[in-house]
Amino acid sequence: MKNSILFLLLLLMAGPFAEIKAQNDTTAADIVKSRNKNIRHMLDYRFKGGSGEFERLLLQHVSYTPEALSNCVIGTVILSFNVDCDNNASDLRMRNPLHYGLNEKIQSFYKATQGQWNNCKDDRYTRFEIPILFTISKTETAATGFIVVEGEGLGLRCKNDAYYFDLYTKNKEKGKVKRALEYLDILIRRDPYNQSYYELKKELLDQKQEE
Repeated sequence: MKNSILFLLLLLMAGPFAEIKAQNDTTAADIVKSRNKNIRHMLDYRFKGGSGEFERLLLQHVSYTPEALSNCVIGTVILSFNVDCDNNASDLRMRNPLHYGLNEKIQSFYKATQGQWNNCKDDRYTRFEIPILFTISKTETAATGFIVVEGEGLGLRCKNDAYYFDLYTKNKEKGKVKRALEYLDILIRRDPYNQSYYELKKELLDQKQEE
């Protein structure tokens, strides 16, 4: 683990974020592909009209709010819920909520799915975890979602992933652990499936405890 982190940091010093991103692209792409395939299979089986209709309904209810756009809110909400085999939906959760009115729109969508599910005979098809990426046009992020909600910027230039990773690195080098953690948390909010961010955060927290 430590060797892996050291290797990432050495790459960063040599030429930074883009090279680290490139190193992880193949593995990350395979994981995303497998995850999305599983979600699509479950929705095609359980949701009336399949995964395509599920996405259409979500995009009908969920869009950027002016507040979210003006604050350059970018991130991945992980929507999870149960739908038992008798078509009863329950236990709605939003991991990594983004606020600014976006959570309420997701709740509205969830209510709209009531009664839109097919019955089943296998409990393996009752728990759903669906990443929804909120992103703003012309802002680069490595995050991915099963469904992408894209907003048009309001004339502001929102910062890309590399900007925050650079700030994290500079603050870490200066020993400003608290600030470095803040920038890592922004990246985690954008891409909560990126395990390398959690490893870097753990390293920072261990360093903070030793001080």
